[in-house]
Amino acid sequence: MIRAMETWQAIDTLRVVRNFATRPLDAAHLSRILRAGRRAGSSKNMQRRAFVVCRDRGHLAALASVGDYAGHLAGAAVGIAIVTPEPESPGQAAGIFYDVGLAAQNMSLAAWDLGIGSAPATVHYQDVARELLGYPEGQRCDYVLSFGYPADSSVLTAPKRPGGRRPLDELVHEERW
Repeated sequence: MIRAMETWQAIDTLRVVRNFATRPLDAAHLSRILRAGRRAGSSKNMQRRAFVVCRDRGHLAALASVGDYAGHLAGAAVGIAIVTPEPESPGQAAGIFYDVGLAAQNMSLAAWDLGIGSAPATVHYQDVARELLGYPEGQRCDYVLSFGYPADSSVLTAPKRPGGRRPLDELVHEERW
């Protein structure tokens, strides 16, 4: 059964989860996560992203080698690689990164709403990622997201850490810096 969480509650309570239970994701939950990525906004509605879903334990263990801090992929129930075209200009790169960021955030929030944890892995080794994921030349993968039910379910209701985010008055400037 799919439950619903208030939008602000999802944003305010979202936590990165890197330790996962061994159970597979429910098919309806994975579908919702993927649909959330698909529904994300896109610069000029170009929709320059595709998703590679990885569930095989051996494949996930191998994917943990795509980045220096990607080890959590080995224990995930699912890894979702976000694949985009190689940018042809700085302006195009900005639009692609916007698209990737929105898709990743949508998927992470949709997962959290379902009681599923996630963590991003930055791809540092494009050749390794291309070999493992099989995407064609002219495409690239900068992030792979891990998803799974948390090994410790208390993370779903853990309070925020004191000092976990900088105060708003340190971040916001009016009109000019």
